Order: sequence, then C-alpha cells, then structure tokens
Amino acid sequence: MKGAGTITLAAGGLPVLVAWLVGLSGLPVAQRPITNVLAEVLAMLLLVLGWRFRRGRLVIAAVALALANFLVRGPLADAPSEAGLATLAILLPITLAVLSLLPERPINHPMILALLGAVAIQSWLIAAIGRTQPSIRDGGLMAGINELFTSPDLGRLVFLIAGAFIALAYAARHSTFEGSLLWVTAASALALLDWQGPHAATLAFAAAQLVLLIGLVEDSYRLAYHDELTGLPGRRALEEALDTLDGNYTIAMIDVDHFKRFNDRHGHAAGDQALRMIAAELQNVGGGGKAYRYGGEEFTIFFPGITPNEASEHLDSVCTAIADRRFAIRSSSRPRKKPDPPRKSSRPPRLISVSVSIGFAGPSARTGDSNAVLRAADRALYRAKNKGRNRVIRYGARST
Repeated sequence: MKGAGTITLAAGGLPVLVAWLVGLSGLPVAQRPITNVLAEVLAMLLLVLGWRFRRGRLVIAAVALALANFLVRGPLADAPSEAGLATLAILLPITLAVLSLLPERPINHPMILALLGAVAIQSWLIAAIGRTQPSIRDGGLMAGINELFTSPDLGRLVFLIAGAFIALAYAARHSTFEGSLLWVTAASALALLDWQGPHAATLAFAAAQLVLLIGLVEDSYRLAYHDELTGLPGRRALEEALDTLDGNYTIAMIDVDHFKRFNDRHGHAAGDQALRMIAAELQNVGGGGKAYRYGGEEFTIFFPGITPNEASEHLDSVCTAIADRRFAIRSSSRPRKKPDPPRKSSRPPRLISVSVSIGFAGPSARTGDSNAVLRAADRALYRAKNKGRNRVIRYGARST
C-alpha cells in the first residue's frame, strides 16, 4: 500500500542508533542481565503477535534474531574459531533477504514451518562450525575455505547485497515489513561486522527486534484506520474525525447502485475494480471534502467548515463523474501473468460503468450531533435510491 512503512523507515533508525552508541560507550555491568535477555523477550512478544495477526515472516525474522543473539552470547562467545561468527554474518542477511521476497503467510503454513526448521538447523550448523578449529593437517583447501569465510569483506558484501534486495522489495511492495527489514539488516550488520563484543551485539539485536515491533504497530494502525482495497481512510478514522467537529460541516453517504447485481454479473474481481475506481473519483471531490470507506459498497464524504448548500454542487459533480466514467474489466480468460511477447486480443475490451446514490445532511435543530447528522445523511441516501438512484438528495429537501 502506498505510504506503508514510512513511519518505520523514519523511526526505525532511532533504536538502532541508540544501541550502537551505547555499545560503543560500553554497557554498564549492572544492566547486562536485563539486556542479555531483552532480544529473547521481544522475540516472544513478536511470536505471540505474529501468530495473532497471521504474520509468518515476522515470526521467522524474530526467531532468527533471537537465535543469533543466543549464538553470540553462548556457543560463539568462547569458540576457538571465528568461522562460526563469520558464517552467521553470511547466513543471517541471506535469511532476511529471502523473507523480503516471500509472500505473507500464517505461522501454520507449510512454507513458514519449513523456514523455521531451516533457521533452527542453520543455527545448529553455525554453532558446530564455531566449535571446530581447522588444523594445519587439514591442508591448503580447508585453510583456504576457512580464510574465505572468516574474511570480513565477504560478510560486508553479503549484507550489502541483502540490503539491496530488501530495498528493491520495499520499492515494489511498499510493505511495512520490508521497511522494517532494512533497519533490521543494518542492526544485524552492526552486531556482527562492527564487533564490540557479545553485549554490544545483544543491544543491536534487541534494537532489531524493536524495529520489527514498530513495524507491526504501524501495520496494525493502517489496517485499523485505512481500507486496504481502496486506500481510503476507514470507518474508525471517520469516527475520530467526527468526534472533533465544531461549526459548519456536511456529511454525505454514498452507496453503489445495484452492486450485488454487478458482482453477480461481472464477478467479485470486477466489483473490487469498481470500488477502487469510485474511491479514486471520491478522492477528487472539491470543497475540501475527504472520502472514507464506510463499509462494503458504502462510502462517506466529510466536508468540514462548509454548509450543505455549499457542498451540494461538489456532490453533484462527483456523482456525474462516476456515472460518466467507463472502465474495462479484466476478462476471465486473461492469463494471470503477462505473456512474453504480449498477445493482442481480437476482442475489444468490455467497457462498463457504475453509478452511485448520495444523501447528505448538515447540523441543524433536527439533526443534532454528528451521529444524528450521519443518520440523517443515510436516510437521505435511501430516498435517493428509492427515487431511482444515480442522484444526490439532501436531507429534509423536497427534491426529486
């Protein structure tokens, strides 16, 4: 969704910066028992929230970070070889990059369960590598492999490539999760490449978990206040806007005419296409009006600071614009993927149209508060539908 992840991109760098600065200055010994388990505590919280909100990729990222934190504090802390830490610096960014390319699935999906198993096996392998010290008798090949994997240049290159993949995924999807992964990758790089010891790495991993939590909060907010299909603010956002009203205002209720019949005839995909088209037209309404998705095929336009008489012409214009607009619906025989080279259809596209009915009202002695105005606009809407649809009617007017 357009604009998704912007808060996380802006705010996610703060915990990462704080973790880096505290790690450089040295963590007080008295605080280490708390910070040592902070990443795991945040991971447990993210596990619960990821299960509740069906965010399998979030769960995998949280588990991968928690296991990385466990490895740097435990098996790799006193390991005889640096190969384990270097391998972690290669496999962790690869895991994050893979997550950015996958579709979202719930935790119990086979793909998510398989990836969780892979992350667990990966952690066991890293711990085993850390315990193994190549001997001189291993020969030149093993020594060369060990030197390659312990090279910091390889870890930097992998982190750089992973960050590029995640940035491209965010640019393509505008998903909050991909936005949070950018800072998670940066925090992981600080933990593993700018090595200041296990306690500083723990701070960086805790910051990465916190960024995931920030992203989930932003995502939850958008789901609650914005409609994913149309991109309009949702009903909860409208209710909050109406709670702060003062002075003149106008509320309009809009309903798509014969929408069930339209869905039955053209399919639900065409119905979604029609709703997006209507939402785009409603966003262009004049008079300072703001459109909301009220629910189903119903929309609301809120005009702060103007009377119903002033809002009337803007509603007439948007009603006419929707009825006059023709759009082509997707054919049921059209392939899901664009063919290469593209095939030209022998049939001309089917152009269809929809119309809306609108009822509107403003505050008066009869309507009272904003909830009463909303109900009055809804009653005017039903008058418009009973009068033949594709028209605008003001509450209390004797219009045809």
